[in-house]
Amino acid sequence: MEPLDTGKVSLCIEDGRYLHAVIYTNGELAEQDIKPVTDYLDRFTLPLPTLIVRKGRYAISIPVQIAMLQQTKRRLKAVAFIERDHKDVIMTRIAANTYFKDIPVKSFYDEEEAVNWLSQHFYQTPLLTEAQNSA
Repeated sequence: MEPLDTGKVSLCIEDGRYLHAVIYTNGELAEQDIKPVTDYLDRFTLPLPTLIVRKGRYAISIPVQIAMLQQTKRRLKAVAFIERDHKDVIMTRIAANTYFKDIPVKSFYDEEEAVNWLSQHFYQTPLLTEAQNSA
């Protein structure tokens, strides 16, 4: 499956095992940013184990937070965040207690440990899109 780059977030499937998301904007994730991401995620038949890497310092608008709260459980199976510092840890705690409250969320400083956690507890093979599943 082709990667997605919205200009703020990039998404790709790594090794057919998990979704790798990089948030690299220093701006706001706004309502108009939702559709490309949800369209990409909706191509999969099951919720995805997800690794999120933050490269920017961003804000998430209220409409995006509400959409994430309402839709995360059917799209994401678990989220492993790669933390850079205490600010990231605070953002992860907020996410875990609000819009990601219905799925497992865990912080890591090491990407390999995060991938191992996702693989051990949430790995599903293969990650199929709707198009692949009907072929």
